[in-house]
Amino acid sequence: MQENENQSPDNSKAPAAGPSGLAMNNKALRMMKLMGYKPGSGLGKKEQGPTTSIDVQSNLGRRGLGLQIVRDSHEEDIIIEEKVNWLLNENTMNLDEVQFDEWLIEGPPVQDVLTTASFCDAEILKNVFNAKNIYEELDVEELNRARTRANCFETIKYVFFMNRAALKMANIDAACDFMFTNVEDEDLHHPPIYFADVCAGPGGFTEYILWRKSYKYKGFGLTLKDEHDFKISESTCASVASFQALYGANEDGDVRNPDNIEDFCDRVKHETTLGVHFLMSDGGFAVDGQENLQEVLSKHIYLCQCLLALKVLRPNGHFVTKTFDVFTPFSVGLLYLMYLCFDQVGILKPNSSRPANSERYFICKNFKQSLRTKLIRDYLSKISIRMWELRTLPDRDILELVPRNVIEKDTSFYNYLLETNNSIARRQTIALEKLAKFCRNPSLIDERQEYLRKACLDYWKIPDFRRKSGDSYNVENLFKDHSLSIGDIYGQPKYINKSKSVMKIIENLTSWHYAYMESSELVKKSNFYAGVRYSRTYRFQSNKWAEMKHLHLAKGTLLYGELVKETFQIDNKVEKRYSLHVIDAFALGHLNLTGYRFEDRLANIKLYCEAINKESQTKYSIRIRPKDIWQLNNALSEEVLFKNVHQACARLSLLGYKAKQEWHAVNSIFIMNSSDPFCLRDCLMIPIQLADHLRRDVLLFKSSNAS
Repeated sequence: MQENENQSPDNSKAPAAGPSGLAMNNKALRMMKLMGYKPGSGLGKKEQGPTTSIDVQSNLGRRGLGLQIVRDSHEEDIIIEEKVNWLLNENTMNLDEVQFDEWLIEGPPVQDVLTTASFCDAEILKNVFNAKNIYEELDVEELNRARTRANCFETIKYVFFMNRAALKMANIDAACDFMFTNVEDEDLHHPPIYFADVCAGPGGFTEYILWRKSYKYKGFGLTLKDEHDFKISESTCASVASFQALYGANEDGDVRNPDNIEDFCDRVKHETTLGVHFLMSDGGFAVDGQENLQEVLSKHIYLCQCLLALKVLRPNGHFVTKTFDVFTPFSVGLLYLMYLCFDQVGILKPNSSRPANSERYFICKNFKQSLRTKLIRDYLSKISIRMWELRTLPDRDILELVPRNVIEKDTSFYNYLLETNNSIARRQTIALEKLAKFCRNPSLIDERQEYLRKACLDYWKIPDFRRKSGDSYNVENLFKDHSLSIGDIYGQPKYINKSKSVMKIIENLTSWHYAYMESSELVKKSNFYAGVRYSRTYRFQSNKWAEMKHLHLAKGTLLYGELVKETFQIDNKVEKRYSLHVIDAFALGHLNLTGYRFEDRLANIKLYCEAINKESQTKYSIRIRPKDIWQLNNALSEEVLFKNVHQACARLSLLGYKAKQEWHAVNSIFIMNSSDPFCLRDCLMIPIQLADHLRRDVLLFKSSNAS
């Protein structure tokens, strides 16, 4: 039943009527009369206050009374389903090294961007720089509070990811028709898909990619150590086992250091052969009090990120990098050179990027490997070395990479950049003025926030749920997810001392396979391994699960493998390293393989190991590779065995960086039946000393069946 408007909930008398019918508490009314209030008049010394009732909105929730709702910011251009406006590269200009020597200009560092900027309308540029004065007038806390209410996209936050960067990449990916996470649809090479993530700690970009694609995508990261390091192992939503952080020759992750650049490129090329399918970079640093110089202060990082893309991308690869303002000749020249190396480029200020800042993203599509690209790459490499030398000379800097008249001749690029700069600057000015307004009036809020949050997440294909506080996934969950029981992994292979006994068990040679093992009858090194999250891998031994250190498997993995001590030669040094040789698997990540044919399981294991192995982190982790497995029908004819000081050894394919040869000791031969789902109880093991006998028995078996 609805209560009477003038009846208090506890059935006490209704408050007396104040001016214009406003209900007032009797005690409060008496106190106001004593202070000079006259019924029917307004409050204030001159009775200037309002005499009509103030409507109070109900159901304000946590917003409270006095909050003013901004219902229509008509100046803001809101587009939920953003699309990159691509600029097609139709430039046919020929370049040579002589031109570059003439183009490069050094001089005193820029101290005032307004005096050098010429790739934006002068009045628009002046407006945005004046609007940035809000950063000087207000402290950080005031700005943060105002931004929370003023930015109509602010409540998107980071949903279940570690930080906002992940959603920026999701936003960019959607605006590019998901070209970063659908690479396998266009690439003719076998997976995994390779990517690089540069200057991007703690790793939001990578977290988004691996949340979408798991171990089908393999990443290489380069970022500063310590405070700005990658922390993607803390992700609660992505399986990040296929990502490895590299820090360069100097081991500090500084992308500006030419030695770090070369080391990173060499290691990435070693593991990918052709290079990465795409590179993401998100470099930047705090510029408090120097917001108008952000573009100039970041130029060295800009250039090195672009250089890395030209060095590690494979043909038709993609590149996305963060920039800030693009007004000075240096920044514009850098973007122009990159534009010449790709089929298409675009500049996007995504909704997930706060509208009041200068941030935007330069996106390059379909890398073109050509002589012109090589010349540009060499030119940028030369400049990066020079800028590294100039870092200790505060009175000297690189000012210009490409002459203005060269850029202006390419009217398509020049007009595109001018229009983009003007558009983003106008939007930023509006956002800064709105932010100032919200700073002055703490009662304002943009009421579209919740609607835009849901609409954007839907467009980016991101489910709307919050980050988990922790991950309680364990081995029991893994077995339940894959409909397995502990009985599936019990048992041991039959150890047989006579090769003829093996042939009595075998009926069809084509359904049996074998592998060389370091294990022996006395020392068993093969076990089941379960991956429950990045830092939690377990080995089944002595009928219980024991945690393994330094082995990272994708969450949801259950495989059978042998932990082998490998020997490898680099230059004149011989070293040893532990490696997990995967023989078979029930599940890889969340891919259940129990219904797969043996050949298909092996193909997936090969992909998985290639993605998970961290070859450049072997000091801190156990490497992983597929066990070399052959069909028994081949009669053990593979020339992989050799003797090393009276010890039988098996040659291995080269994984190590700069390795010349790799091998491991062999003590037995593991024989498995591939016609049925993997079961240890159906497997056989014989000592390596019987290899010759087994070979003869197999040949006799084949000839007798043939006759």
